[in-house]
Amino acid sequence: MNGPARILVVDDTPMNVKVLADVLTFRGYQVVTAGGGKEGLAKVATEKPDLVLLDVMMPDLNGYEVCRAI
Repeated sequence: MNGPARILVVDDTPMNVKVLADVLTFRGYQVVTAGGGKEGLAKVATEKPDLVLLDVMMPDLNGYEVCRAI
C-alpha cells in the first residue's frame, strides 16, 4: 500500500463525522467524509477507500443498506 490508508466516514450527524475525522487524521489516516448513505456510496465509487465506517441509522440509506450495496 502506498501512503496512509484512506477511511470513509459516513454519518448524518456532523459532530460525529468531525470527531471521527479528527481522531483518524491525528492517527495518520487520510479521511474522506459523507453526510449520508447516498453520498457515501458515491464516495466509495470515486474515492476508493480502504475502509468505510458507517452509521447504522441514517435517513436516506441506512448503514446496512449501504453495506449491502458496497
